Amino acid sequence: MVKIVQREKVDVYTIPPNFAQEGTIFSGRVRLRNAFEAGVLALLLFQLLMATNLSVKGKIYAGIIVMIPVVIFAVLGVQGESLTSFLFQFLKYLWGRRILTVPDGKYRLKRNRRLRKQQYRSQSGKGGERHRKRGKRIKTSAKRSKTDGKTES
Repeated sequence: MVKIVQREKVDVYTIPPNFAQEGTIFSGRVRLRNAFEAGVLALLLFQLLMATNLSVKGKIYAGIIVMIPVVIFAVLGVQGESLTSFLFQFLKYLWGRRILTVPDGKYRLKRNRRLRKQQYRSQSGKGGERHRKRGKRIKTSAKRSKTDGKTES
């Protein structure tokens, strides 16, 4: 008997990350939201360009220099986000950022009180826990006396 051994051939296919991605156009290269935002932005810029008082040649140059880079930037987005979501997050950051200033008198008073309270707690064994431990000691000693009484009788 002759045994023929056939090795199984395994084909490995790599699936690209943009395969079957919802909301994309041009084979998954451009997100639909980014394309829509770029289209709206292009229409607004085109109307603004047509309203300017330039010659035809000047309008073409202005469109090439200004419109095309802005539209491409809108299609690509910023770090994986659409242009409008990036702008909203940036404005939210600007609105909510804090500016550090010199502390006033009220802040200093509150800080000193907080520091004194922390020092007192660290010296006295974490504040109110010391009193609870005393109560537990009393209860445990009472239990011991009860159990001692039971063993003696």
